[in-house]
Amino acid sequence: MPDFTSTLSITGPVRLGRAARLLVPALLAGALLAPGCGSSSPTVPGNSRAAITVTVDPSPITATQNAATFAVTATYTITLKETAGLGGEVQFISSAVYEPATGRQVALNYYDSTDLVVYQGTKRIEANGTLSVQQSVTYTLADLSKAADLVVSVQLKDDNTNLVFGSLLVKIQ
Repeated sequence: MPDFTSTLSITGPVRLGRAARLLVPALLAGALLAPGCGSSSPTVPGNSRAAITVTVDPSPITATQNAATFAVTATYTITLKETAGLGGEVQFISSAVYEPATGRQVALNYYDSTDLVVYQGTKRIEANGTLSVQQSVTYTLADLSKAADLVVSVQLKDDNTNLVFGSLLVKIQ
């Protein structure tokens, strides 16, 4: 088997051949230009990504309970606010109710972009704009109590096609 180990000893200046002298500047120029290649979306000056805040009113949510069926109804308003100055379209708003003792999901409200157009008239949030959605959810817990956790999750696709997520945990009492 051949031995591929070798030692290089240079005692003076190394002279590059003509091909090497032309190749080195070309490689350096390519390295400087490469990061700018391959982008199919234009860069927008200023904000390159939207940001959303999610609030729920009231917080905490005071629920009502039916004395005959023990079903609990919670009514609340979700407000989304774009805070970075770049608009976008809401992909979905999800509101899930979880039983505190077990972590089990007991109810879900899910509005996709089509639902938002039907119920709210729009799925869009303009730059620094807001979108409010009123929801109501009904659930029954194993111990027949009212207290539960509501998790609101939102996904927005901004005008630069970035996916932006927001979520909030609210207590139901």
